[in-house]
This record gives sequence, C-alpha cells and structure tokens, in this order.
Amino acid sequence: MHNLLFLALFAFMKKKIGLTLSGGGARGFAHLGLLKVLEEQKIEVDVLSGTSMGALVGAFWAKGYPAEQILEILKKFTLTSLLQLNFRKGLLNYQKVRKILEKYFPENDFGALQKPFWIACTDLISIQTIYFSENQLLEPLIGSITIPPLARPVIWQNYELIDGGILDNIPAQIIREKCDTLIISHCNVPLKARSKSLVQAFEQMFVAAVSKFALQAQHIADIWFEPPAMKYFRFRDFKKADEIFEVGYQHAKQIFTEK
Repeated sequence: MHNLLFLALFAFMKKKIGLTLSGGGARGFAHLGLLKVLEEQKIEVDVLSGTSMGALVGAFWAKGYPAEQILEILKKFTLTSLLQLNFRKGLLNYQKVRKILEKYFPENDFGALQKPFWIACTDLISIQTIYFSENQLLEPLIGSITIPPLARPVIWQNYELIDGGILDNIPAQIIREKCDTLIISHCNVPLKARSKSLVQAFEQMFVAAVSKFALQAQHIADIWFEPPAMKYFRFRDFKKADEIFEVGYQHAKQIFTEK
C-alpha cells in the first residue's frame, strides 16, 4: 500500500498519527521538507515529539506555522547574531534566543500549541532524558537546543538542561503508545566526506554515537524518513537551509508515492 494511501486511510478512520523529529543541527531543515509534503497532502498529524533542531522545528509546527514560513523564520536565526563574548556564561546569548522565541510563542505555554508536543532534554544533574509536554514551553525548548560549551545549561526548576539529542536523539518511544501509526524523521546519516578538522571529526563522532538511536527507532516506526543525501551536509551548514529543505521535500515526495 502507498504510504500516502496508508496515512489517508488512518485519517479517515480517525486513527491518530504521530511524528518524531530527530536532532541534527542544520540537517534538521530536511524535516521541513517532510512537513511541507504532509501539508500538501492534507495529512493531519495528531501528536509530535522532537529534540534539538527537531524540537525547534516541531514547536513551530505544533503552534500552527506552515513549513515554508518556519524555514524563513529559522534562516534568520544567524549564529553570529546570537553570540556573546562571555566565556563564563557561554558563547550563546540565552536572553537573545529567548527574546526571539517570545515573538513567536508569546504565551510560553505548551497549552497554547495546536497539537500535543513532547520535547526531550538532557538533565546534567540526573544524567537522564527529561520529557516536557506541559506548562512553560521556552525553557525546555531552549534547553533542548543548548550545546555545551557553546552555551551554559538552562537552569530551570531542579534541572540543568542541555541538548536532548545526547541521550535520546529520536524521542519516539514517548509518543509510540499515544498514536496508532508513527512517522519518524531522522537526518543523521554518516557523512560522505572524510574528517579534515577537529570540528568535522566531532561531527563524525556524534553521528556514530547517535546511530544506535536510529537502529532502535526503526523497529517502532511505521514510516521511516531518512534522506540519503543528508550525507553531503554537515551539522553547521545553516547557509544551505534551502538546499537541505529541498532534499527533504523531494525525498518525502518519493516515500509517499512508493509502494
């Protein structure tokens, strides 16, 4: 059965569709290509989860922003505009990030989103993944995209929150029982090019570290979205947002028309 027909049938039967968005830095723009296809085909997603870049994309989509608008919004999140020269507080300016997000999420509440949404963060105190889905939105959201030493942990309630992708880069299990069919969008395929610097070596190390999440998640996914061409893009390729979006869009069109 075509994936598109499969989802349309589920929607007709009032079955719940879930979507999980992985972390992946700039590669996460590929998620938006998938979301664009879901919008075009009028496939209604009922519940979402995400971490790191997937949390950022997912929060905007759960709020009701369309994929192409999210793309334009996130392209304005230039790293240089968010940096500060303060090594004690971290290079990423928390207040600047928060101020930008407040424009799009003025209520700062999960309850203001149009869809149930789970954000995965790593807590440095308990060394566990913490999943947030209610009350304040911005603290978990910023925590999930915080990468030491670029930024200090988000200290909130009894947690010290950092990038959720460290311990759960594909937070699918948290919504598996909340939906009847599950789509997982994963963009961390091994890089094609060899490492030529410490930064590139770190990227390769990260991909190797999170590969176990992909192996585990594939077993619980009904539809697995993983554009092979992601191997040509790096985590920091934010200037290639449009190109990455298009790769995700074309791959999504393929998987939703194949048998």
